[in-house]
Amino acid sequence: MKASRLALIACVSLLLVSGSAAAQQAPSIVAQTGPRPMWIEKVKDGLYLIRGPIDAGCMMGCKPGQTGDGVLHEPGTVAARVTPEGVILVDAKFPQHVPEILALIRSVTDQPVKYLINSHYHPDHTGGDGEMLKRGVELIQQRDLWTSYEAKKLGGGTAHITFDDAFALHLGGVEVDAYHSLPASHTRGDTFIYFPDLKTVHVGDLVIRGMPHIDYTDGGSAVGFVTAIYQLLKLDFDVAIPGHGQPMNREDIRQYVQKVETMNTRMKDAVRRGVPVDRVVPELGLEDLGWAHTASTTNFLTNDVRGYYAEMATIVAAEKRR
Repeated sequence: MKASRLALIACVSLLLVSGSAAAQQAPSIVAQTGPRPMWIEKVKDGLYLIRGPIDAGCMMGCKPGQTGDGVLHEPGTVAARVTPEGVILVDAKFPQHVPEILALIRSVTDQPVKYLINSHYHPDHTGGDGEMLKRGVELIQQRDLWTSYEAKKLGGGTAHITFDDAFALHLGGVEVDAYHSLPASHTRGDTFIYFPDLKTVHVGDLVIRGMPHIDYTDGGSAVGFVTAIYQLLKLDFDVAIPGHGQPMNREDIRQYVQKVETMNTRMKDAVRRGVPVDRVVPELGLEDLGWAHTASTTNFLTNDVRGYYAEMATIVAAEKRR
């Protein structure tokens, strides 16, 4: 399938929120409100997610003397598709998490892990790749993701298979499709992993339970976020597994993209009015968007604001030239 048909998707942890209609789409999803060790949950027959560990304050666990930022963190969510001939994983958290990931998978199936597909290059999703490779797992990455991954020497190994626009994997009578997100959104190599027989999709960090993180160091784009999410909504799915947090449904995804559009409009308006970048954050209205107190908010305020301002300033300048 060409990127022109499905150009999709989009890092880091976020404040975990309870409830949501999305949880009703997937059986026995537990709303988390506090620290918890890693666990496995059934999403649909043959499909599981692995979340956690959830830590109060620090992504990697707080060290002596650290107090963290006061919100709950967890590394990227893993999806495990069980087939009669092996297991296909999406993402692998950090290296130290791999033994526990594999133990949790063994608690639901005797099948070995055969393939690992990465949703994007950030280390809370790819850090465990090297440990998986040591265990004979084959790694699949989108080519731009692979370039970013290799440039930053992540994961301790290299992919066996790379693809450009789309890739279909068949194992044990099960098909798993991977699509490259175009235009760039969260990163330039975001990959969206679709389980067509289950009408379920792993969206990586394109949609998360928290504020978007736009990785401008890797070509991310706020405008690209909107385009990619609307492309995502063209797929036939009723459950979306976000890169962080509880599963979502289609309405959750629609509401998320509307919030991104609202924030983009507010940023462009602030640029037009000449609000300087160091005073622009209050103009975004993060409180009413529900994004004022998430762990990804910290990342956004620390790393993304200047790039975001510059992206919108470029759009505003182009509008004035018309």
